[in-house]
Amino acid sequence: MTRQGRSCDRMAALIVLSALATQYGCSEAFVMKGASSRSIRSSSGSSQLGMSTKTKEIIPGPPPVALPDVSNFLKEDEEDDTEELVARANAIQEEMDSGTRQYPDWVTEDYGESALNDPFGLDDDDDPDALDPNALGQWSKADVQDKFDYEWDPLNSKTPDPNLLDPNVKHVTQPEMDDDGVEVGYDPIFGPSNPIDTRTIVEAPDSYMVAEATRDDAMVPSIFPKDDLELDYNKEITQFRKSLGIIETYVDPWLKMEVPKNVARWHGYPEDEKFPAKPYTNNRFTKPEDRTPFETFTKHKARKIAVQLARAKNNEWLPDGTSQTYLAKTTESFLKYKTLVGTTQKGDCDEALVQTMQPALKVLGRAVDLLETIVNDDGNIVLRFHYHGLIKNKAGMAAWAEVLLREECGLDNVTGIIFEAGTRKRDPYYDGGDHWCGPY
Repeated sequence: MTRQGRSCDRMAALIVLSALATQYGCSEAFVMKGASSRSIRSSSGSSQLGMSTKTKEIIPGPPPVALPDVSNFLKEDEEDDTEELVARANAIQEEMDSGTRQYPDWVTEDYGESALNDPFGLDDDDDPDALDPNALGQWSKADVQDKFDYEWDPLNSKTPDPNLLDPNVKHVTQPEMDDDGVEVGYDPIFGPSNPIDTRTIVEAPDSYMVAEATRDDAMVPSIFPKDDLELDYNKEITQFRKSLGIIETYVDPWLKMEVPKNVARWHGYPEDEKFPAKPYTNNRFTKPEDRTPFETFTKHKARKIAVQLARAKNNEWLPDGTSQTYLAKTTESFLKYKTLVGTTQKGDCDEALVQTMQPALKVLGRAVDLLETIVNDDGNIVLRFHYHGLIKNKAGMAAWAEVLLREECGLDNVTGIIFEAGTRKRDPYYDGGDHWCGPY
């Protein structure tokens, strides 16, 4: 590259650096410093290549331009936008007040023509069904405690239950059923919903001035003479009308269905806050004089007796016969197979065999009592003992007894040693547990 070309390149680089300094806020000294160092490197490089080392004149770039404050720009923009929005809002308000405001078509389609005249809904107070909050009074806790006129409080009222149906008035005996025998309008979640229920009055009640129970002929003059034939005829017509059992109904504007006109008013009952108090012996089959007096026990003893009764098969809240059934079921196998294995009952013992077993019985001592000797047809011997030792040593003692009978007594044909312990499952005297062992 020629010298003239390199000078043009350096001048272009200085212009670019000056522009970058202007954009990023660098000083002119920073640009000059970078350009000077580059010129020095170029000069040193030229001298190394055998070229002229004459220093070139540095041509400065354009003067730096002061950057404006960005925050001032933002503040000015915000102020301009705010003024513009306020001016636009005032113009729209003037158009709305003068009636020259043009609305899109969807306003009238969605909200009607009234939206053009009253866009903010200020004239909605003309609704005749609207409630006036000023006429509702002041809400207090007394509103929750008070009752309506038709509500009945059985605790504070001496009058009979008004919810009971009047026997002198004919009511619907059974709601209407569909073909499947299900009540019409019944929902498995919400229950019955048919308005014509058992509180519906079948025959329309007469006025108190006409009804037989409350009428007073002296107060209401009779239209017909006493001997007029029309009186009996009118009575027949009235009796026939009542015998039809017609239910007077009307179409409710909200439910859109027929609702009975004459029903027995429901006065309601107070809500049950808790279940009614019952004695804890209400679910017992035991006589009151034979029940367990838990209230006289200490906490430990009451819990102990309760656990025993819960585990037993003859406790006082089971019906009569449960214990007998359980006992018959547990002893059924003994009667079926004619065996005593599994019990502590004493069976037949061969005297000669007992004499032969004396050396082993003396070693076992009071830990066992011989209950039965069973000699099978093949000559094998099975021995039953009542075991009185620790339950944890029961299996070991049985194996040791078999070894004693084989080695000390010469009974090599002993094939089974059965230690019966009854209902004992543990050693309460040894482990400090409860002495009671129920029928597990």
